[in-house]
Amino acid sequence: MTRTATRRPLGLAGRINLVVVSTLFIGLGLVGYLYATSLSSAREGLVDSNLQRESDILYLSIENFMLPGDAPVAARFFDEVAGLSAGYSLRLYRRNGAMAFSDNMTIDAVNAAIRKTRFERRNELAKTVLSVDISDRLQFDKATAIPPESVFFSWKDSGRSYKRVYRPLLNLPKCAGCHGSDHTIRGVIDIRADVTNEVRSEALTVAVSASGFALMALALAAIIGRILRAVVVGPVIAIGRLCLDVSGGDFTGRVDVKRDDEIGGLAATVNDMVHGLRERYELTKYVSAGTITSLASSQEPRRVERTLLFTDVRGFTAYTERNGVEAILAVLNGLLEKQAEIIAAHGGDIDKFVGDEVVAVFSGDDAPARACDAALDIRVAVAANAAAYDSLAVGIGIATGHVIQGMVGSHRRADFTVLGDVVNVASRLCSKAKAGQILVCDCTKDGLGAGSHTMAGPYRVTLKGKAEPQIVYLLQGKKNVIKVGELHDEA
Repeated sequence: MTRTATRRPLGLAGRINLVVVSTLFIGLGLVGYLYATSLSSAREGLVDSNLQRESDILYLSIENFMLPGDAPVAARFFDEVAGLSAGYSLRLYRRNGAMAFSDNMTIDAVNAAIRKTRFERRNELAKTVLSVDISDRLQFDKATAIPPESVFFSWKDSGRSYKRVYRPLLNLPKCAGCHGSDHTIRGVIDIRADVTNEVRSEALTVAVSASGFALMALALAAIIGRILRAVVVGPVIAIGRLCLDVSGGDFTGRVDVKRDDEIGGLAATVNDMVHGLRERYELTKYVSAGTITSLASSQEPRRVERTLLFTDVRGFTAYTERNGVEAILAVLNGLLEKQAEIIAAHGGDIDKFVGDEVVAVFSGDDAPARACDAALDIRVAVAANAAAYDSLAVGIGIATGHVIQGMVGSHRRADFTVLGDVVNVASRLCSKAKAGQILVCDCTKDGLGAGSHTMAGPYRVTLKGKAEPQIVYLLQGKKNVIKVGELHDEA
């Protein structure tokens, strides 16, 4: 068998390799992400723990300095600690955000509270009182809120990373003697640390780990890919190519895989399947779409409402007597093909071909409208191609009602079809219709949308098998019913 090579963006092997690589990268990437997250979390926790511990130490130091009245010593202590490292900052703020020890406000308040001059005013203080940055005010206010809590936050500035904690300084009962008892928060300890080196070290560690994970994923993907290609991908590609040929109607190929494992069994099964399909393929031309659907869904017989459309070529018997076999089959097949195409376009199912007759079934709420539209299109198409069809025309009958739909026949040969009085009515209407005429029953007319189609009628006609005359209409086009009268020579 000769196959034409086709270029595809990505073959089966490529897709499998892509899945393997993607899975490995996702899996190892997830591991790397969790590792990086845990590393960052550990660093953050360590920095926060250190800052918390430092703030606790400073908290106790302030208490020990303040209780004996050594506030100047506390101020010098803060200045000396802050100067130990360029990347380290230590400040003490009042609860209103102003920096402590930057003016004489606290000295005046304490002297007034104890009613004596315990501390001398300091004239060397700067005239400008420093306060919390506006950008940090939200975190500062959280630290001074009730209940008070330590607030940790991070930020970056000029390419460097910083960590800061605001630790509230409580106004304990032992402090109320000097600072009053009308407030809960006496001040806020501010500790800022430059953690740039730690962050960079963490980033470097993550980058090295990610590179290792990537190399590991590529190596594993290459190994697994080669194994899969040798064991699975090659045979699967061969099976896939055969299935592609079958989908294109070529049933002559086979899969040449001889193995005693699952892949070999699959290849043998596919070969048997293709052989069976080759034998049955031709039969599908003689089976309706409804039969195929019924077999696929194991549909049980049931009573349903359907619209039946019958067409029959007028004068065909006389035509066959005047022409040769090849001409007859060419014209008939052309007529049937065009009608089948139109019926399918309107959602109908060809139930069967009986000589020059077509039987179609329409289902759904709008089945009457689609059947009528199909009939009108058939009439137009046949008239437009009159030369190709040797001026032959069709008569059409349409009826709507309940039918029994299901498999009919024996276990050797069955068909999915419809049975019932509606089928007979549609057939009789088709027989009554002259060339180019479309007769519809009153149920079909009632199922159409108001004013959707143009009809002549109602007419009363006698149909074979019916004791009483039946009400029918002559379908002419779309829009409204145009007249009421008796059906004489028109039908």
